[in-house]
Amino acid sequence: MRFIWISALKDLRILRHDPFSVITWIGIPLCIGLLIQVVFGGADAKPQGLLLVADRDNTIVSGLLTGSFNNDPLGKMLTVERVDLRSGRARIDRGDGSALLVIPAGLQDAFLNNRPYHLQLFTNAGQRILPKIVEETLRGMVDGAFYLQRVAGDQLRGLSGQRTPSDDDVSRRSVQANHLAQDMRQFLSPPLIELETTVVQEKKRSAGTGDFFFPNMIFMGLLLVGNGLSRDIWKERARGTLRRLAVSPSPVAAFLAGRLLMVSLMFCAVAIAAVIAAKYLAGVHVANMAAAVAWAALAGTVFYSLLLPIAVYSTDPRRADVRGNLLVFPLAMVGGCFFPFEVMPDWMARIGRWTPNGMAVVQFKDILAGSVNPAHFALVFAALAAAALLAFLYSLRGLRGEFLQ
Repeated sequence: MRFIWISALKDLRILRHDPFSVITWIGIPLCIGLLIQVVFGGADAKPQGLLLVADRDNTIVSGLLTGSFNNDPLGKMLTVERVDLRSGRARIDRGDGSALLVIPAGLQDAFLNNRPYHLQLFTNAGQRILPKIVEETLRGMVDGAFYLQRVAGDQLRGLSGQRTPSDDDVSRRSVQANHLAQDMRQFLSPPLIELETTVVQEKKRSAGTGDFFFPNMIFMGLLLVGNGLSRDIWKERARGTLRRLAVSPSPVAAFLAGRLLMVSLMFCAVAIAAVIAAKYLAGVHVANMAAAVAWAALAGTVFYSLLLPIAVYSTDPRRADVRGNLLVFPLAMVGGCFFPFEVMPDWMARIGRWTPNGMAVVQFKDILAGSVNPAHFALVFAALAAAALLAFLYSLRGLRGEFLQ
């Protein structure tokens, strides 16, 4: 046990004389968090679109139709711009705008007299969400106009005349409006439908961009750090450390265990920096910071153990570098480090969740969200620990034989 600590302290002293490497490894998650914060900001992203309106009716009803898009919450997502029909068609054809609404002449007259009428909506094929919002909003307005005609159609048709209303017309319309109000009172006062709201749980925090991307990027950094540390075994060979160890009474297993201890401490430092960056730079919700740090450090140590045999069983440092990169980058792509599983094809996501980094990423996100399944967590922990142990024993075999030749 004493030699394990001696070996670990020796490696830590070597790292102390190479502070640039240490700062680079710890800075990986910090830089990622800073870039996410600068690019996406701390506020929730909201869609912003442009609705072009060619109003050829220019009446009170067409003004009300257009003005409804300026009310919240649509007003926060859409900017309404009045255009003529020709320029509007040209702009929407080249993708300048989310949709073009054409209101032909005769809208007000058709609405008041309950006659058929057609609105024209041209949408931007390059956008999906905002054009659909405009379309569904217009559908709702059409349904509302239909029911308004059913309730107050006579009163609306009385407003469509071109002449100035006489005193008798005003009195008759007032009486009709009063009768309508009395007829509707049985439905509106008191309301036949009552809504009772009961809060059953605390409102969940909405996930932001940092929650979506940052945990995956942390594990991409852990893979890169593990790959870099695994190749340091060739530096030990170049210094003659392993040959002196082979003729000493100290076991090779203790040396390798000491190096694994140093790597674990290194990953603890990287994990602390990563989780702090996640919480305070990228705005990621962290339910349990200690558990998140511990799991990230453990996962990094597992990655190192799995990548170490590649370096040990390579014939020279360059081949170790190439083989390590050939494994790390496909693992990062498939295992959810470059792209979250939520945006990957289903077949690829299913494969990726069975990779070591994929299993670690999923559990890490559960820890951050505070929704860990203990049974599943234990199963993943056992699988990763078993894989790391087998890789450790395989590397130990290579250090005792082929690597020293």
